[in-house]
Amino acid sequence: MNKVLFIGEYASRNIGDGVIRLAIEKLCRDHAVQADFGDFYGGTAAASATPAIPAIPAIPAAPTAPSATAGRAPGAGLRQWLLRSRAINYAIAFLFYLGRYRRTAANYQVRRYTRVVVGGGNLLMDNFLNFPLLILRVVQECERHEVPLTLFSVGAGQRHSWLARRIIARILRSPAVQGVICRDGHSYALIRDAAQEDGPQSEGKIMCGFDSALYLARQDAPPRPTATVGLGVIAPDVLRAVAPWHPMAQPRQAMQWWEAVADALAKRIGAENIELLSNGSGMDDAFAQALWDRLAPRHPGLSVCTSIRSPDDLLRKIGSYRALAAYRMHAAVVAMALDVPVIGFEWDPKVLQLFTYCGKPEACVAAGQFAQSAPQSIVASLLEATPARLTPIRQILARDFLHAVGRQRNTAFIHQHGRAA
Repeated sequence: MNKVLFIGEYASRNIGDGVIRLAIEKLCRDHAVQADFGDFYGGTAAASATPAIPAIPAIPAAPTAPSATAGRAPGAGLRQWLLRSRAINYAIAFLFYLGRYRRTAANYQVRRYTRVVVGGGNLLMDNFLNFPLLILRVVQECERHEVPLTLFSVGAGQRHSWLARRIIARILRSPAVQGVICRDGHSYALIRDAAQEDGPQSEGKIMCGFDSALYLARQDAPPRPTATVGLGVIAPDVLRAVAPWHPMAQPRQAMQWWEAVADALAKRIGAENIELLSNGSGMDDAFAQALWDRLAPRHPGLSVCTSIRSPDDLLRKIGSYRALAAYRMHAAVVAMALDVPVIGFEWDPKVLQLFTYCGKPEACVAAGQFAQSAPQSIVASLLEATPARLTPIRQILARDFLHAVGRQRNTAFIHQHGRAA
């Protein structure tokens, strides 16, 4: 079978992962690559088909806020308490590696494919080792059947534990692994450091690239821009799980900050031209709705969007905006891909990396500058923002993609954002 199998977290509740799949499907169409897609949680589906229902449930990658346990069945609170324990989460991951991940990897039937590509997305993050251990099982299947594998447009999270570094080093030294194409410089540095656990022999497999969703373009979202400016929220509970140090991880402060930004923006363009946007997660939906409930009485005409349920929904919505302020990374990615001016806010290195390599570092409020950024200056930056120019990035993404699927050999080079690959 002359097909490539793509494996990723495509069926997750994170709409950004679905956007990544749309971009990979477009790369496949543009370069005549026949592909199937396998989800991290089991099952495969043909390109452009409805994804298979996950065979196993997702494992929580971060603690859930205590308030989320209210009203649940007896025992749910104990389960959530146990899942806050790092030791228990690591133990669960290793138990899954011994059983569940072995079965999931076997179910991909990699022997049927000429190549396996893992990506894109934040798949080499140390989420209690779940992703690295599952990828290791896939690598072992490819070794067994002598099928080459590449990791394409992958992120590595904020940091790695020593165990994650050892697992990633094992993945890199596999004879089946042809290369790892990282989606940003921070991930490149983390994965390169992991490779050095075994010495320099694996470093030549690592390249620095871009987020694959940037391959999407304006024609992928038919609606024309309107006068509406989007304010893309992220729930404080989400930030508290991944960036507890960030001021917006505190619900009261987050609500007050968004109020101040909305007030300043309404003075400039009118509340009827402002929409609060949730990317589609349940917690973001709830926060956006609560924020709208608080703002609507004094800002008649202000709207809220909590109806995003698919990647196409997100593309259509963001494609209709005049400009967007985005906390969620793939809201910013989609805006850039669709030529919508966007500003962002760093709560993870990947966000600032994105704006930097897209030539818009000034459009991202760095974490260290957040407290000094007044709402009026945020609004001024938002209304003065201009679209990113992505033609060179799309060309490099196409080249990296062809390398990932085995169409061409990509020797050492330096990408335009200045990091050796």
